[in-house]
Amino acid sequence: MYEIDALLGYLAGVPTYSLMAELALNRIVHGSLPAAGKYPEKLTQTGLRRWLQHAEFSLAHAQMRAARGDISGTVGQSAKAVIETAHALACAGHLWVINEKKLVGRSGLQDMHARFIDIPTKPAQLLKWLDELRTALKRTWLQDPVLTGRTTQKMRT
Repeated sequence: MYEIDALLGYLAGVPTYSLMAELALNRIVHGSLPAAGKYPEKLTQTGLRRWLQHAEFSLAHAQMRAARGDISGTVGQSAKAVIETAHALACAGHLWVINEKKLVGRSGLQDMHARFIDIPTKPAQLLKWLDELRTALKRTWLQDPVLTGRTTQKMRT
């Protein structure tokens, strides 16, 4: 249905449906363009599932890095998981996404920013920090009224 391309400046990559989002969101300055139509239900389901799978993989990779004391790798993979979860929430809420700017806030995950202020430096504390982040992401997922009615897919703890 869509691909995710690596692009400089993007943590989670840019989904190819961004072009359709631009068409759906932009104001026409001159001439005409075909209407993008409503948000595709198939994108809602596929995007939700796929982005959550990516987030789960990123969190698992962050855990492996945390156990090794790799602070930068842990934080990078954790931030990527937050962005991927934000993409999943956007798909579930039929929110067109052009880029990652303000995506965390627009998808209701703005409280996640504070979790990246004070990062532990020891592996045991880093693992605890990661577990708390994973729990917070799962809680957001499970409490979202749009998502709970759409699918039984849940982030694993």
